[in-house]
Amino acid sequence: MQTYSTDGYVMLSDALPVHKLLPFANVDGIGNRTSIFVQGCDIRCRYCHNPETIMPYTHSQLRSITSILEEIEQYRPYIRGITVSGGEATLYPQALIRLFSALHTMNLTCYIDTNGFFNLERTKELIEHTDKFLFDVKSLNMQNSLCATDRKNNMENLDYLLKLNKVEEVRTVFLKDIMDAESVVAAVSQRIAPHTDVQYKMIRCHLRGISSEYIPSLKGHIPSKADMQNYKQQAEALGVKNIILIY
Repeated sequence: MQTYSTDGYVMLSDALPVHKLLPFANVDGIGNRTSIFVQGCDIRCRYCHNPETIMPYTHSQLRSITSILEEIEQYRPYIRGITVSGGEATLYPQALIRLFSALHTMNLTCYIDTNGFFNLERTKELIEHTDKFLFDVKSLNMQNSLCATDRKNNMENLDYLLKLNKVEEVRTVFLKDIMDAESVVAAVSQRIAPHTDVQYKMIRCHLRGISSEYIPSLKGHIPSKADMQNYKQQAEALGVKNIILIY
């Protein structure tokens, strides 16, 4: 049975709900990393490419922190660290603090891939134990229709992490018309341009892996390659130099 705090955070300390663990990945942060996908997300993006991780976890998905550490120990000679994705990793702060504390004694770095809408006060201790964040910026003003959330604290959270030098990468998945693409590029670029080590990954939405219920409403909104080049040029004009464009 899931136990929640009053604001929806899951009170687990000795176990983590794991949907999948990939021993080796090179797209979830710099270097070869072990990726852990947690089960459960607090938003529902229409273009989610891991829709199977959205629903709340089941008891069978709980893995003890000890068992996770034992598995990662097998990969330690071949990895730089681990990245926890999902789902939304920040829903499980106490479990991740315990996991990250142990992994740091193994000289492994600990990253989190987040949707950016976390409660900052609930997450501050976890942030202290996290080396870097991969930070998704979904929208500034259209997140309700795009991701079924009315929260608008994502840029405030990004500012906080940037001040702490905790951001390795900002990611945006682009759609036309049903997201405020140009506003997102402007807001992100103005923030990360002074941080030359922060990478901006600009991703053209694709339909592979998306829940079938959303595909019809997205088909007419996939940006062209020319659109993506325009977004990139907009970011460059605002001073961002470290850009990866993914078609």
